[in-house]
Amino acid sequence: MSNVLSHTKSLEFILGGNSTFTFLNTITGNRFTFRVKRKKDNLFYVKVLTGSSEYSYIGSILNNNFRHSIKSRISVDSQSVKVFHYVFHKLINSKLDDCVQIWHDGKCGRCNRQLTVPESIESGFGPECVKLIKQT
Repeated sequence: MSNVLSHTKSLEFILGGNSTFTFLNTITGNRFTFRVKRKKDNLFYVKVLTGSSEYSYIGSILNNNFRHSIKSRISVDSQSVKVFHYVFHKLINSKLDDCVQIWHDGKCGRCNRQLTVPESIESGFGPECVKLIKQT
């Protein structure tokens, strides 16, 4: 079983409400792990992994637009911010390069519970949460 999300399902997972995922460039091997949490209906906070288990705030997504925050300790010019902005924008426009893989961490993108059912691992959402996601 693989935790690689298809490009078509990645955006749904990222905006699931409580997702942790890694962007991997298969050509360079570069990778960044992010956490996106829903704050309100169309507002999400984006953090990047900066330590063994520490995430640092980089910006927000509002109405499917990512914006770096001036409150972030991480520069708008940092590689992690550039990568998130690039990949997210490409996903919104359905034009992400094949060399970019998006891996989920084995937990539901909505409730953050451990996934155990093969279909859930493939989609990134547990059986109950996938029903709720499809209703919205």
